[in-house]
Amino acid sequence: MKELEEYLNSKIGLTNNKNLEALHRFFTKDQLENLMDKTIAIVGTNGKTSTANFIYNMLGKEEKQVLMFTSPHLVNFQERIQSHSNINFEYISRIVHDFEIENNITLGYFETLFLIACKAFLDNEMDYFICEAGIGGVLDTTSIIQSKNVVLTNIGRDHQELLGYTDLEVLDQKIFISNNIDNLFVGNLSDELIKVIENNYKHFNSKYFLNDFVDGKSKDFTSNQINYLLASLIVNFLISSSIRKIPLDFNKEFVEGRFEIINRNPLKILDGAHNIDGFIKTIEDYEKVFNLEDTHLYLGFKNGKNIEIIISYLKAKKHFKLNFIEDNTFFNQQNPDKFIDFLKSENIDYKIVELSTFSSNKNPSILLGSLYLIGEYKKRIIT
Repeated sequence: MKELEEYLNSKIGLTNNKNLEALHRFFTKDQLENLMDKTIAIVGTNGKTSTANFIYNMLGKEEKQVLMFTSPHLVNFQERIQSHSNINFEYISRIVHDFEIENNITLGYFETLFLIACKAFLDNEMDYFICEAGIGGVLDTTSIIQSKNVVLTNIGRDHQELLGYTDLEVLDQKIFISNNIDNLFVGNLSDELIKVIENNYKHFNSKYFLNDFVDGKSKDFTSNQINYLLASLIVNFLISSSIRKIPLDFNKEFVEGRFEIINRNPLKILDGAHNIDGFIKTIEDYEKVFNLEDTHLYLGFKNGKNIEIIISYLKAKKHFKLNFIEDNTFFNQQNPDKFIDFLKSENIDYKIVELSTFSSNKNPSILLGSLYLIGEYKKRIIT
């Protein structure tokens, strides 16, 4: 495993992560058709990993052989590739490396793990490949599969410089993860975007909107509940080839780093809500479920995120105490010093603190922001 870790580490920070034309050559025609038929492609702004994990667990209980590919990981790269079969990572990584040499290309980190996941799925002749997209859909690495089953969790604001600045632009990018969809499953979407899907897109045979199969609307549920219901809808269809009303029987499973409650007294929650829409939904979910006074937020974000819009949203929520994690705590962190002037201009109280203060605080607390931040906490404090 050390050899594989060194191979992957050599790719960290590489910008060449778009070898779409070359990636096809890694597979035979039959292999690509197999992937197309058996892949459940998951796209959306938020909720992809949670939905993927719920599908994976549900299909496992149905005794299906499944491999799941998600990103990013929190602590170890193996979190990205989970399977009901044993995987020889070292052997497959050598095949991927040989492919690079033969084609005179350098794969990016995401591309490398994606090919490893695909090869592991094919070699083990499994039933389903759950495949979470990286960014967008049209030009995402995972689009080479052209899956017949596509899941769209939601549409929000993230990576806008790549995907567009309107919901319609983002939707267009994500829904074309495949050009030949048999079954499109749609989670938490506005009525306007649902109408756009119904009227403007013709590249799918059947479509299933979550709101049509549950009692109540998406606004009535937390993010995790919506993801769980969406997963139930998909698995119900895959197992029975039909869909009935989905019962509101939320199970107690959780996904690491996604509204993960790690302590009850005092309450402590980890959530990698790394964009404005995910951030707002996490706060709304917290207020819906707990709504405790004097809650402390511990915040840390990657470079490139619009912190000012998040701070502006929190300004009216006086029951939250703001703590920003000090610089150089996690990979690609946005230095909190960059937005101190904005905090002062808005007369917002704040502290800049060490990561360890989240653990020692006796108040209800949420560690919130980049998944790299959540991963760093798990490495330092939990593991």
